[in-house]
Amino acid sequence: MENLKVLGVDCNNCAANVRKALEGLDGIENFDIRLSEKIAIVTFDPEKVIKQEITEKVEDFGYDVE
Repeated sequence: MENLKVLGVDCNNCAANVRKALEGLDGIENFDIRLSEKIAIVTFDPEKVIKQEITEKVEDFGYDVE
């Protein structure tokens, strides 16, 4: 299990975009959207999905990933 931080998530529309980006990716275990902190924390299984794949999907929606 690993975590990624998605930056710039500051409204409900952003939260919906993150959900769309993560939909259908096998290996996503959980994500916690923290609008007050403007981030989303994504927990995933690196044996099922690689970090680069998640990062590319999220960046396609205009967000940066740490």
